[in-house]
Amino acid sequence: MKITIKEVAQLAGVSIATVSRVLNEKNKVKPSTRDSVQQAIEQLNFQPDQNARTMIKKSTKTIGMLVPELTNEFWVFLLDIVQKELWELGYTLLIGSTDHQREKEIAFAKSFIEKRVDGIIYGSSVIETAKEMSDLIALTKRYDIPIVTLDPRIPQANCIFGDHIQGATDATDHLIRQGHRHIGYIGGPSVSAKRELGYRNAFMTNDLIVNEALIQRIEGLPTFENGYEAARRLLESGERFTALFCGNDVLAFGTIKALEEHGWSVPQDIAVVGYDDVHSARLWKPALTTVRQPLQDIGRTLVEMIMDSLGKDIHELVPKKIIFQMQLVVRDSCGASLRNEEQQ
Repeated sequence: MKITIKEVAQLAGVSIATVSRVLNEKNKVKPSTRDSVQQAIEQLNFQPDQNARTMIKKSTKTIGMLVPELTNEFWVFLLDIVQKELWELGYTLLIGSTDHQREKEIAFAKSFIEKRVDGIIYGSSVIETAKEMSDLIALTKRYDIPIVTLDPRIPQANCIFGDHIQGATDATDHLIRQGHRHIGYIGGPSVSAKRELGYRNAFMTNDLIVNEALIQRIEGLPTFENGYEAARRLLESGERFTALFCGNDVLAFGTIKALEEHGWSVPQDIAVVGYDDVHSARLWKPALTTVRQPLQDIGRTLVEMIMDSLGKDIHELVPKKIIFQMQLVVRDSCGASLRNEEQQ
């Protein structure tokens, strides 16, 4: 038979209200009384009704996080960082992978709300219109659930994002400084548009003209297969190029595979640069030159920001925006070491 809170109160010699205060971590309980209640709980092996505690505390010690995919190491590692940070604070993480589908995003968001999560971290990238952005915020505000996002397009929400224009500009500028003038770009709607903007910005600041025929925008997810197909299309187009900048590392891996199958060597014939610096980037052959996102700092700041929002009136919160700088990591795939050797 299930032990009740009344039985705990009787064994501890206190009121039911006192037991409730101990269970819900209220401060107005004397240490000696708190110890008596804890001993009674342990002796009776009392298990509090979690739903009842939730109704009282209005807290489940859970945070929901939406991500666009789990096939990309970037999101897997970020989730791992966020989960570890939350665990240290006594919180657990619920995960929803949307596969870049709006229907899944809405379904997961509603599921998080039904499960009474204390906050939502939005790392997806499905939202396209201003109305959809406003609808998401309205949904969370209706249930007083704070939200922190990695998408700067979402209004009235705390936001953390990387300076992807700076990162992509640095990557493309590096290739230009290595002597490349015919540089292609492989990206698409599912990759941050700011990475293509950074690519174009590097050409503009170096007084060069972008060859639009060297831009391949993939359809669907930024996968190995789509990177492979995009590179294959470029090879079959007959357009001349000596370097490729890819919107993420997974696309770059597929690109290198296609180039090698076509008889081109990386970096001896073609230089390749990726973006994100996933763990596999340093293990790939050749090791991938890429743009590093400070995942540890981003994950830790996401948790700090969502924690700071808990217990506050979200209707009165003034949205904060934190921008992280990107770092170019030069490895073998861009051919910089080869060019340096030629100059010696």
